[in-house]
Amino acid sequence: MAPCGNGVRLGASLLDLLLFIVTCGIGWLVWWVVLWQQSTTPGKKMLGLRIVDVNSGAPATMQQMLLRELVGLILDIVTSGLVTVVSAVLILVTPTRQGVWDYLARTTVVKES
Repeated sequence: MAPCGNGVRLGASLLDLLLFIVTCGIGWLVWWVVLWQQSTTPGKKMLGLRIVDVNSGAPATMQQMLLRELVGLILDIVTSGLVTVVSAVLILVTPTRQGVWDYLARTTVVKES
């Protein structure tokens, strides 16, 4: 499985932001955590994307999702968004299109087949 394109990945992030705003955060937060079992997020789910283990291509485990989503979010908050900026650059320039949170959890984002 090849990593998904940058445009689709950006679209999923923007969709997550829009859904967060529309649901006042609460609905999106619940949906976000529930979808970890399916190795995805609300925006990624709507665009047919899945988070997979970068080495095996298997769907990300709950531990990987926790590292990627929750620890990645905390790091981003603590660094005032610096992690997002660094991740955006990494996603654009690396062949595996991995952000900081992906390196942390050993994951990447792919289009579901």
